[in-house]
Amino acid sequence: MNEQPAPLDLTIAETALERGDYGQCLELLTPLAEARPLPDPEGARVRLLMVTALMGQGQDQEALTICQLLSRSGEPQLRQQARQLLTILEAPALDRPERWSMRLPPLSIQASGDAAPVSSRRRRSRKPPPPPPPPTGPTRPPALGFAVLVAAVLLALTVVLSGCVHMQADLTSPAPDRLQLTWEIQSSTDQLLPWQQRFEKKLEPLRSDLTLDHPHPGAQRITTAALPSATFRSTLIQALALLSNSAGIDLPPPQIRLIERNWLVGVQQRLSLRLDLDQLPELPGFDLALELNQGQVSQTLHGGESIDLEVRSWRWNPLGLGSLVVAVLLLLSLLLQGVRRRLGFGFPELPS
Repeated sequence: MNEQPAPLDLTIAETALERGDYGQCLELLTPLAEARPLPDPEGARVRLLMVTALMGQGQDQEALTICQLLSRSGEPQLRQQARQLLTILEAPALDRPERWSMRLPPLSIQASGDAAPVSSRRRRSRKPPPPPPPPTGPTRPPALGFAVLVAAVLLALTVVLSGCVHMQADLTSPAPDRLQLTWEIQSSTDQLLPWQQRFEKKLEPLRSDLTLDHPHPGAQRITTAALPSATFRSTLIQALALLSNSAGIDLPPPQIRLIERNWLVGVQQRLSLRLDLDQLPELPGFDLALELNQGQVSQTLHGGESIDLEVRSWRWNPLGLGSLVVAVLLLLSLLLQGVRRRLGFGFPELPS
């Protein structure tokens, strides 16, 4: 009888993936993928993490090849996740206009050791004096047409450049080992920006784990279901990768820890969140408000900042409370029965 191989401990690789260190994640997962073939469930799980890391590095073709193999896996859950990622990878890429980027000319600096030394003497150049400026007439106010044109240009620039957004995220734990995120993106123009529209289209494969609605103009509200902590982290990493690809910014995934201790009558929870935006440049008009457990702890940060939030809570267990009440009632009943017997009011006894 063949023994089943022990499950792999992928905690270090998942931690590297969560903090955006895709290179280290691939270095850890590559030898494991070579040791575990694809029919092995652990091998399929290793390759699913490799797909997410390859997507983060921009190696979409290698990620697509692995996803095509994983879509025929024997595990239904892994097969479904692979098909979702396959839909994202096979989506047509949108060309970015050249005017959105600024290219710097190549700077070539040649160090010539045999160059002639520069003389310390300065020679006075005998250039003719510049000609006098042409005569100008009296200053006149601009015409009405010029003022209208300037106002129209300023208004157009205001509409185009007002791409600042406000993000608000609320992370809660509605039940033991369950995490839920409500994420709202609000545009200052009260209209969805182009990258918001692209992000909304790319979220279609993840609609089974989250919902998207528009509470008011220019706003997107993304709400995840109450998912297990492991599934929640995977869904959040995929959503943030799609957001980074749509907006053209490198947004690292947050580090989330949920520590629980069961006391039978209730569960003691400690939820912590860390988000590091040190590598993100400070964007004008961008701010992110983070909350834990519906505003018990909140803080706002901008580009180039980091944040650490932690909240402790206690959640009663109805089943454990019911068991405790039944035990207390039984104990009181026994105590009352003993008191009645000592007072002579016990149960009647039949003669022998």
